[in-house]
Amino acid sequence: MLRWARRLILIGAFASLIATNVLTLTSVAFNAALSGAFSTAFGIQTVADIAAQRLAGKDRIIRQQTADTAKRRAAVRKFGNRLSARTKRVATRSVAAIPAEAIPYLGIAVLITGTAYELYEACQSVQDLEILYDALSLNESPPEGAVSAACDPVLPSASSVWDSVKDQADTWYGSVLGEG
Repeated sequence: MLRWARRLILIGAFASLIATNVLTLTSVAFNAALSGAFSTAFGIQTVADIAAQRLAGKDRIIRQQTADTAKRRAAVRKFGNRLSARTKRVATRSVAAIPAEAIPYLGIAVLITGTAYELYEACQSVQDLEILYDALSLNESPPEGAVSAACDPVLPSASSVWDSVKDQADTWYGSVLGEG
């Protein structure tokens, strides 16, 4: 009887070992539960614990990258909306100024004022571009020539433009008549 009891215990042990091996290899939940039990009972770090830590770290990285992407998209969208609205304003103002620019002498002042407005809006675009570069974490800035040309222009006065027109009138008149 003792012999039969031993054999039964031995067969039961083999059967349970085979069953746990199969379950460990085929069932993620069983593997995680068994790994957690060993980790808790013996205070050791198991492969499943290491994999879970790596996965959690990668999940944090993915969440951070997703948040960064959302911020970048918002920055690009904001820049695009502001640039579109600014371009529409400048185009509308430029078309509306055409009749006033055709008026002799007064048109020169309108033209210079319109150019100053367009340069102001271009300066705003360059500043928005700097903000976009910062939002995208680019270590760049708009070219210095673009910034100074748009933000620090030197515009002539209406009288100096008129004087230049008068000085060149004979040359232009001659070229129209084919004399020059």
